[in-house]
Amino acid sequence: MKYSPKYFRDNMPAWKRKKDPIISRILYRPLSFLTASLCANLKISANAVSYFSILIAIGGCALFFFDNFACNLAGAILINVWLWSDCTDGNLARSVKKQAFGEFADSISSYILVGLLGISLGVCVYRNGGVLVAPATLWILLLGVFASEGDTLMRLIYQKYKSVERELVDKGVLNAENDVRTNKENVGSLRVRIEAELGIGGILPMLILFGTIFGFLDIVVIYCAVYYCGSCIAMTMLYIFKAIKKAKEVSMSEEAERQLTESE
Repeated sequence: MKYSPKYFRDNMPAWKRKKDPIISRILYRPLSFLTASLCANLKISANAVSYFSILIAIGGCALFFFDNFACNLAGAILINVWLWSDCTDGNLARSVKKQAFGEFADSISSYILVGLLGISLGVCVYRNGGVLVAPATLWILLLGVFASEGDTLMRLIYQKYKSVERELVDKGVLNAENDVRTNKENVGSLRVRIEAELGIGGILPMLILFGTIFGFLDIVVIYCAVYYCGSCIAMTMLYIFKAIKKAKEVSMSEEAERQLTESE
């Protein structure tokens, strides 16, 4: 066997080990070494795994729309399989071959999953009820929508800020800024740890599984709404303040340049 599970375990960089959520270190990452080995020896690329995980995400969310416990349980299992596959494509990209548009393939899989997840869980709880709510409780359905929309809006705001910032950097108006979300040196920061542990890459898939089995999906929906809407609000305020600060810096720089020009 050219690529063994040990090969992927040994080639996993230290910064990634540190960034992985606790539950991934214990469960999903060790399993992903096995599937990465299988995929690599079958010449299945990282991008192919990422694109296939989109189908897993859609299928997992769709199964929560059925009024059937077995379907709901299968959906919860698929959400966890999605995280397993997400770890797998990362192993392949880092240790075998990184492909063009790999980041795109990996990102849209999680975008689609979270974009559908809150709504699908909300529909399931609206139909079946839970620990805190009775069936046909409208506000739990709305919370599911808010959870999905909160994550989507947060990503749009972040991407738009980075797009505008990149344009200004390319024009020489701004200096490039260290991004705490992507810089490998910042994987231990509180912000990165919170995002890793509490979101879809951390504890959430397991919460969905146990919530489905033991009937507390309503609590999971509330958790998703609080986490994703709260993150959206915090992210929006953060990047508004950053944009205001950067705009003032640019204005001050332009004024200083103008005065220097006039003095000459």
